[in-house]
Amino acid sequence: FNQKLITKGNGMEYMSTDSLDNTRIELLLAHMNVENLMDVMESLYPLSDTALYDESIMSVSPELDEPREQTDSLLLSGEQAAFPSSVRYGAVEDLLTFANQVSNAACGFWKCLRQETGILLKKNDMIAKRGRYQIGSDVLLFPWKLTYRNIGSDFIPRGAFGKVHLAQDRQTRKRMACKLIPIENFKAADVEIQACFCHENIAELYGALLWDETVYLFMEAGEGGSVLEKLESCGPMREFEIIWVTKQVLKGLDFLHSRNVIHHDIKPSNIVLMSTKAVLVDFGLSVQMTEDVYIPSVLRGTEIYMSPEVILCRGHTTKTDIYSLGTTIIHMQTGSPPWVKRYPRSAYPSYLYIIHKQAPPLEDIDENCSPAMRQLIESALERNPKLRLCAAELLRHGALNPPPEDQPRCQSLDSALFELKKITMKELELPENITDSSLHGSEDSMVPKRKRSLYIDLGALAGYFNIVRGPPTPEYG
Repeated sequence: FNQKLITKGNGMEYMSTDSLDNTRIELLLAHMNVENLMDVMESLYPLSDTALYDESIMSVSPELDEPREQTDSLLLSGEQAAFPSSVRYGAVEDLLTFANQVSNAACGFWKCLRQETGILLKKNDMIAKRGRYQIGSDVLLFPWKLTYRNIGSDFIPRGAFGKVHLAQDRQTRKRMACKLIPIENFKAADVEIQACFCHENIAELYGALLWDETVYLFMEAGEGGSVLEKLESCGPMREFEIIWVTKQVLKGLDFLHSRNVIHHDIKPSNIVLMSTKAVLVDFGLSVQMTEDVYIPSVLRGTEIYMSPEVILCRGHTTKTDIYSLGTTIIHMQTGSPPWVKRYPRSAYPSYLYIIHKQAPPLEDIDENCSPAMRQLIESALERNPKLRLCAAELLRHGALNPPPEDQPRCQSLDSALFELKKITMKELELPENITDSSLHGSEDSMVPKRKRSLYIDLGALAGYFNIVRGPPTPEYG
């Protein structure tokens, strides 16, 4: 394939192929030997040697050697169900039962398994054959770095205890995200919230498998990557982009908080972007409160985004997610998390004491921030959680609902990025016959379709026709 790309500054524009090129790729995928392609990928990029994006320096969670905290499961108690010996389709209740069985089973039991086992929720998208859903045969896993232009950085997203890959069902070609969690680190909470609560701003869970002492969680994939990846590749976001992302996150939080669920880890890497929406991911630290205040036995979250009340461990509510969103907005504005510019990590390995004494980090708000946005951030970062606005109140805030003449038209992040770069686009000479069909505007949108160049890589061959931006570096800017 001929390769053409557009590079501007430190980032790359979001592109897609036209219908003719999509047809050619589909024909190639239909007749090529995909297993040979995977063998080549694995030989070129061995996973065992891949450097992982590690947030452990900032993440707070129980030590592996300590007994796990016993939490109430969302699964209602009842008769003990038999452990599945194969992969089968089921309902949410079946998936929750499976998750609890895996989480509570004795150490070493999984070494006796002769084949993969698990529960799939998407019968039309994930095709299990005779009780099997084999990794590498029925579903392909692609290291995330292969969908980026800059392959040399050896990037694979990583959560608290898991790596994330791109997955594609070989028969239906359904594209998914697949999180791999070692069995010793898996807990039922990793799937409960996503399985039980369905909302457009929460990544949908498709199923869970157990094989080779690893739990595979299949879920909705974000073609645009996370907010953190955008920040690392493109720098600070403009205010109208921040408004779009913040409204998406608040919609998800409003839904969760109305059901007494605390996410506990709102941060840029846990906000995943799609062409027309943003979704929350990584619910491993989430809890559903049974009382007005949740009193944890350990710290939950990533410390640099933590609220002061979480650090005290004397009890907190859903308002802690609002504070974390406020710190995330600062990160989106400036390209760096709060505190780190004034207190470099090289000199301050922990920020718990700083947050306890000096929160909120109002000095880190961008100096070019509009008065309305500054007011919203200050409301979200209110130190007293009783005075802090809730998600529903923030959604009605004037900063998130500016008059049309004050903000560019942004029906999606795609169109927002177009508005950001349209001046630079005029300076480029592009072929007249190449257009981009990735915009998803409404009828009121007057944003014209963009003229683009074509870029095809291994990610496109895997079925990803929308090219995402380059990967982040291991450290914040």
